[in-house]
Amino acid sequence: MSRRSFFAPLLALSLVLLLSAAARADGEVKAEAGKAVTAGGETRVARPPLTAEEKALLAVEEQNQAQVEALVKSMAGLPDGPALRALERKIEQVKREGQLQFLRVKVQFARQRGDLAAAHEAERMINLILNPPPATPGTVARPEPGKEGGRP
Repeated sequence: MSRRSFFAPLLALSLVLLLSAAARADGEVKAEAGKAVTAGGETRVARPPLTAEEKALLAVEEQNQAQVEALVKSMAGLPDGPALRALERKIEQVKREGQLQFLRVKVQFARQRGDLAAAHEAERMINLILNPPPATPGTVARPEPGKEGGRP
């Protein structure tokens, strides 16, 4: 299993959890009937307030996204070379740390509410990120395009 295929499910899980929380924040989750709010002539369904867990997870995601965006902006105009690749590695590191922090928050809240299964699952995912399984024998790493042996 390549590193990319290993991290893809973790990224997908993080994205699903973030989108779920974002949907609630944007009011896309329907509240109980009869709780419509009128603002400026527009009637909208009242959204339930975010839980402490959702707020904490959104804060982690927003902080991580801001860090990545700052690094991406610093890449603008850099020629292809060691400095650009160093920034790319830094972005990967920041994203990885963001995933770990997200999962740590999940563990904390799962333990607080007594959901040991969710806490153990998040801890398992943390362990997989920190200690990825070795590549399976027979897996050949493909060279990057533009590198020796790769397609242009």
